[in-house]
Formats: sequence, C-alpha cells, structure tokens
Amino acid sequence: MRLRLFVPLAVVMLLVGITYAVVWYTTRETLPPEIRIAAGKKDGLYFTFAEQYAKRLQERTGRPVRVVETAGSAENIGLLRDGGVELALIQTDAPTPSGIAGVAPLFPEPLHFLVRKSKRNDIKSPADLAGRQVALGLKGSGMRHNSATVLSHYDIPANAFEKSDIHFVSIATDKNVDAALVTTGWMNPQLEQLIRNDELELLDIPDPEGLAMRHPWFTPTTIPSGLYHGKTPLPLKPVRTVAVTALLATKADASDDLVRESLVTLYETNLPASYPGLLPAKAAKEYNAAVMHRGVVKYHDPAAAFKRVSQALELLSKSKEGLFGVVAAGLVVWGWRRRRREQIAAEADKLQKQQLEGFIGRTLTVELEQMEVTEPEELRAYLRQVTHIKQEALKELTSEKVRGDQLFAIFLSQCAALSEKIQMRMIYARVSQHTVCDYSPK
Repeated sequence: MRLRLFVPLAVVMLLVGITYAVVWYTTRETLPPEIRIAAGKKDGLYFTFAEQYAKRLQERTGRPVRVVETAGSAENIGLLRDGGVELALIQTDAPTPSGIAGVAPLFPEPLHFLVRKSKRNDIKSPADLAGRQVALGLKGSGMRHNSATVLSHYDIPANAFEKSDIHFVSIATDKNVDAALVTTGWMNPQLEQLIRNDELELLDIPDPEGLAMRHPWFTPTTIPSGLYHGKTPLPLKPVRTVAVTALLATKADASDDLVRESLVTLYETNLPASYPGLLPAKAAKEYNAAVMHRGVVKYHDPAAAFKRVSQALELLSKSKEGLFGVVAAGLVVWGWRRRRREQIAAEADKLQKQQLEGFIGRTLTVELEQMEVTEPEELRAYLRQVTHIKQEALKELTSEKVRGDQLFAIFLSQCAALSEKIQMRMIYARVSQHTVCDYSPK
C-alpha cells in the first residue's frame, strides 16, 4: 500500500521539478556585459542624476555602468534603437516612440518661463515672444520640442527665431537673450542659479489646462512659492505652468533582468534620499502601463510571474490537478510570508518615522534655545548638540523608506542650516568682542 502511494507522489514531484526546470530554462534572462545610460549635457539634471544612478546600479549588478553624454531626448532614443545604449533618460514630450518602452517615471519637469526683468513690460505671455531672441533648448532635446509645442499654441512657429537652439543658461550671460523656455526638474542646479538671478523673473503660463488638453503629455501644475531656497525663497508667489515627466526608458525587447535590476536600484537603494523629487514606487506602479516594458508589471506585481508557470502546468495532462495543488499551496505560504514581512517592515518604518519626528523636535528646541545666547563657547555647545542629533539620527534611522521620505531630507537640511547659523553667530560674537576690546579705553 505504501509503495502504491509513494509511486504517484514521486511522479508528481518529478513532474513539478521538470516543469520548473523547463520554465526556468525558457524564461531565463541575462544582463548585458556593460550597461550604458544615455543622459544629457554634463552639469545638467539628467547627467548628474544618471551618474548617481549608474553608481548604485553598478554596485547592485556588478557590471560596469557608463553614462553617455548626449544632446537630449531625440539622440537618446536613437541610441536606444541602434543598440548604442541599454537605458536612456527621455522626456515624455510625445507618445512613446516605436520600439521604446518605459522602465519608470522619474520626476516631473515643469516648464519654466523665464523673462528678463528689463523686458517685463513687453513680455507677459509666450504669445509676446515673436521676433525676440529666446533660448528654446538645444536641437534634438525634449526641451526644444516642448518649447515648439507651447509656441505653436500661440501660432508662433519655432523657426521664426534666430539662434534659438542655445542652452537655457545663456540667458544669464547673453544680455541679448530676452527669455527662455526651460523644461526641467526643480532639482536642476543650473535652473536654481537662474531663478535666483536678480535680472530674471519667472512668469505664469496663462492657460496650462488648455495646453494640457490639446497635448496629453503635458499636465497642469503649479510651482509652489518658496521652492528655491535662499535669503528670500523664490518664487514669491505660486506660478502656474505645465509639466512633462522624465522617463527612464529601454528597448521594448530588453531583458526582464535589466528592467528588474533597474527598478530595484531606483526604489530599493538610498537614491531617493539624494533626489527627494523622485517619484515613489507607488506612483510608478500607477503610471500608464501602455508605454511600459513587460518587466515593469512583474516587478510591481510579483504574482504575475506565476502566470507563466500556470501556463506551463496546463501542458501536463493527468498530473495537472496535483501540480496545481502543490503550486497553489506554495503560493499561499509565499503570500502569507510576504504579507507578514511587509507588516513587520511597516511597523518598523512607522516607529522610525516617529523617531524622525522626535529628532526634528529636538533640533527645533536647540534652535529656539540658542537664539538668546551670545557667548561663543555657549554657542559651540549648541553646535555640538546639533551635530550629535544628526549623527544619532543617521545611526538609528536605517529604514530605506524613512531615509527616502521628504521629511528626512527636510531634517538634514534643517541640521545643515542651523549649524551654519550657529557658526555665523559664533564668528559675529568673536568679531564683536575684539571690536569692543580694540576701542575700550587703555
């Protein structure tokens, strides 16, 4: 009797093993020997982001990762199609090109309408740009395509401008440039310098909703007041405009392994801590699936991978029910363990979020207490407190989710600003003491 039970069970287990072996063999993927990423011009947001991303992707995969400097989205798409790169950063300034698939939406890129203040009375809208010298972006860049789209909304052809295919930073150095249409993320350091330029002003796009309705890759958005830090955070008031999305893309037939490792690097490393504007995995999961690579669904929904297993199991005849029972039981156990891990991780993240709020509160207490202190040595003690709080937070807050939270970035900025403020007060106090000594009666 035992032998009769053992034989069918052995057959079932053998078939399960064969099925998994067949599925693994037919679906296995390999990474390319070198991963190349098409970015943009050096010192631009795409290139600086790609460098940080490449560093983490190389650490993750063990493969060399190289960033390729380009003129922009059009060149990046061409390199992808020709096999010159494996990944590329592009702007979603049109429907996704044929043969190209999205990997992840990265960050929104608002269109910044910058005008020289001396021309402010003459230029109130993009409709007033005709016949003027305007920086529209380099040829082949998504920025230039967006500029042309906005101008066409006002019946102004892009070819009506002379020498318009110049980098947007030229408005700071060339007094003949009256305006610039700049489509880039708010983290772009070159853009921040322009925003803080006293000779320039950031203006509204008058009808962002209408633009977005006619051109679906645009979305109406608002640049909030005070986004760009400084003595006087700018802009002084909210600015209405439109935005596109920076997209990490690859070839439509790229391997699922490449897509998976690319996504793991985005969402499961400390990259979001360096780029607080990076869209989270939840937003990426809800992004337009029609333009995304097939491997994206498998990453955001791991259970989808088992569909291919079930399809292979259907090819087996008499042992089908037994095999499905084994696989189903495995899925139940796997699902339970995953939910339990997620629950434990969520509780740990919640606890660390509370700790982060505590660290922020301690920093605010130090800031209030040091305001009435004028002695350098007493100020030095407060400076040590800030440093200790920051070091303690970095040691205890190890959760990637918490470190990627915008509140964590605000805490680090708060510590840095408070330390700088205390140091300046110490310097001022020492100078004041020396001045009093120098002018006191001998």
